[in-house]
Amino acid sequence: MRLIRLALQMLVDVPFKSFGTLLGVIVSSFLMLQELSTLEGLLQRVSAAPDTANVDVWIGSAATESIGATDSVPASRVGAAAGTPGVAWAAPIVLGSGRVTRPDGVRECVSVLGVQAPRYAGLPGKLAQGTTRDALRGSARIFLNDNDRPSFGHARVGDRIEINGRAGVVSGFFEGMDPHAPCFYIYTNIDDARSMTGFSEDRVTFVALGLEPGVKFEEVKRRLLTRIPDVTVFSRKELHDAEVRYFLVRTPAGVFFGVGVAVAALVGGLFVAVTLYSMVLDRIRDYGMLKAVGAVSGDLIRLLLIQAWSFAIVGYFIGVTGFVIMRHLIASLRMIITPQILASVALVSLVTCTLASLVAVRRVLTLDPAQVFRG
Repeated sequence: MRLIRLALQMLVDVPFKSFGTLLGVIVSSFLMLQELSTLEGLLQRVSAAPDTANVDVWIGSAATESIGATDSVPASRVGAAAGTPGVAWAAPIVLGSGRVTRPDGVRECVSVLGVQAPRYAGLPGKLAQGTTRDALRGSARIFLNDNDRPSFGHARVGDRIEINGRAGVVSGFFEGMDPHAPCFYIYTNIDDARSMTGFSEDRVTFVALGLEPGVKFEEVKRRLLTRIPDVTVFSRKELHDAEVRYFLVRTPAGVFFGVGVAVAALVGGLFVAVTLYSMVLDRIRDYGMLKAVGAVSGDLIRLLLIQAWSFAIVGYFIGVTGFVIMRHLIASLRMIITPQILASVALVSLVTCTLASLVAVRRVLTLDPAQVFRG
């Protein structure tokens, strides 16, 4: 306890340096939270298709990396999957590409997903207020991503949109799902999707399955691969992981956010390292006196670690508080905080400050106690 009081007193004795260091740790924690929570928000959106759709099992081609990076399989696989023990129902999904002309004349690429009535398996689980699944019934009805409405002249229900020269009628909107690539997502009936994108009648992109109650996925997966050996079978969790992996590895997002977190951690570490080393130099005689009166290396190491950890703990909590307040005031920001993120930032802050203290520790351990008697 005496050592803790001494360590904290040393920090209080140099308020400007201590405040500057604390500010560095606060900024570091804030930036790490901002980077990680933004990434989490993106990941939840790019994996929204498997996460929110009412589908237990997805069957795709053997080349499937994600929903948007795949091939097709024969349509006969739908019937084969439906007849597999443990499968309650099976439904086809097609994914085709095309071009859409915006109101300003710009042509954009679109990913058109076709789902089959009446189950509409694969449709996003979160529909915009006022939109129901039944709104998709009828010829050439389409659902747009609510986030994309400004790109379509703030489209409203009843507006007509041309896809590959074929007109579609906006009948509703979905939320919480963004694509990997810079293409708009559009949902429509499976026959309209084939017509709009030229998708072959005897092929499908995915077979969506529902499992019977109490049936284990691994058992059904074994049966499916025995019956249909030329496909890949994903559980909801496995397709979620594939979507996240594809987004992090095949886009710049992983590197971008990784560098951002590393730089933020480095900022806090540098502030702590410079300040603790400067404080050791300023009070070199005090440390020499401590060694002269019997303080061992372990005591001095603990003294500096207490100071470093004080910066880490206080800076972390202030940084988290500031971030939560900012996120509450700007609700439009797509940032999601999870317990794992909070724990990760706390751990990184603690480890960074601990490593930063080693510079000062090395200087103290090499100090000659005789310096206290000189000059």
